[in-house]
Amino acid sequence: MRIKFLSIIASLFMVSFVITSCFGDDNDIEYSPDATIHAFELDTIYGINYKFTIDQQKGEIYNEDSLPVHADTIIDRILIKTLTTASGIITMKNKDDQDSIIIMDGNQVMDSMDLRKPVTLKVYAPNYQQTKTYTINVRVHKYDPDSLSWNYMGEIDNTITGEQKAVILGDDILNYTILNKKLNVFWRQFGSKSSWTSALVEGDIFNNTLPTSILSYDGKLYATSSINDGIVYESTNGTTWTASELFSNRTVSLLLAPLSNKITFIETINGKKYFNSTDEIKKAKITDEEQLQEVPKDFPIGNISYTTYSTATKREGIMLIGKYENQPTVGDSNTKTIVPWGYMGDIWVSFAPYNTTSCCPEIENPSIIYYNDQFYIFGDGFKSFYVSKSGLAWKKATKFSFPNYNWSASGVVLRPTINDPEFRGRKNYATVQDTKNEYIYILFGSETGITFSENIKVAGNNTLVDRGPYNHDSEVWRGRLNQLWFDLAKSPKQ
Repeated sequence: MRIKFLSIIASLFMVSFVITSCFGDDNDIEYSPDATIHAFELDTIYGINYKFTIDQQKGEIYNEDSLPVHADTIIDRILIKTLTTASGIITMKNKDDQDSIIIMDGNQVMDSMDLRKPVTLKVYAPNYQQTKTYTINVRVHKYDPDSLSWNYMGEIDNTITGEQKAVILGDDILNYTILNKKLNVFWRQFGSKSSWTSALVEGDIFNNTLPTSILSYDGKLYATSSINDGIVYESTNGTTWTASELFSNRTVSLLLAPLSNKITFIETINGKKYFNSTDEIKKAKITDEEQLQEVPKDFPIGNISYTTYSTATKREGIMLIGKYENQPTVGDSNTKTIVPWGYMGDIWVSFAPYNTTSCCPEIENPSIIYYNDQFYIFGDGFKSFYVSKSGLAWKKATKFSFPNYNWSASGVVLRPTINDPEFRGRKNYATVQDTKNEYIYILFGSETGITFSENIKVAGNNTLVDRGPYNHDSEVWRGRLNQLWFDLAKSPKQ
């Protein structure tokens, strides 16, 4: 309960005047001019005591560590467990915008308060002359820290309707696609929403098809061509390509993935395919083909998606997936699955799942990323991410997900929009990862008539319902785990 302030404070002034008058001039009592808040603490939230900072200069009280996303349902009626001042006389505006005094029991506020919005308090010094105003701002996360937030980053070109391949070169994203039967490349700097620059790829070394493999290493792009000439081509700008001397006298079938000091690839020797890497070429460690690991028949044959990572001991590794000649199955079942392959600098090893419950199911055109110390796989359809800590046992991610439009919602919006997007059902895409800023970029070409099915509850039963059709233009989206937004915001500036 709070009581109106004016009559109470007037009485306090009167009592103070009477007491000091009774003592006379020789016995005047000097009351402290201290009008500051010395300590502030809320009741526990989900069993946790959150520390609050008191900025005396700005008159602000706030928590540096934001409360969980749903804590607003707690702080709408919460007790201030500690509010310490020299006088104990504190006022605030009531709902009628009148000053009211806050009833205290020692250093604890008796009534619960609504702190969903900033609250302003006025503290009176014991001499009732000095005052100081404070604003209590209880910070609450607006988003679940374990979820992804997605931001629209503009369009590329609405004439892009076919397959794409994206790669990073320096601070730029380069996206390759076929337009008017010609190989084109679009590029733009990370984080920019400006228009994309485009150009035709010079020459005809790629036979006006997408490169069969492409990667970035040491400031250059390296790629192989669909004409299967065994040559690796390199470029410093993405448009002009020449044969790379780094792979001279080698017949390269496919580039796999780069590490900090080398590029891994598949080489054809006397009609057989072997794993190799550029550091072994440079150092001439391996010259005898018998010392090379032969590529097994169940290794991906193309459409390679790779991710690199470092272990706790700073050892570099690669995990990749791709298109298989024969889609792997789990055990004796007919359940088709994705089998990743890993490399730690010695040999390539498959990460076949133990059973159907631990496998990542078959996905068309899959992509793999290493993000927040875990592996994720996604692909055509964009229904879910599959997550694994080690790359062996996989499960469907829950909060870590794509934007989903609420098709059951009533209202004016009848189809997904930029402001209320839907990824499910999409198939025309490319992806890159900005590891410095922890962003996942997905580049979509234009698509029409997209449909997909989802299970929903109807009369208590799961029912498969068709959604769509819907269309979307060429779009660029970037996502980041909310917890990483918080962590990066707190980290020292480089």
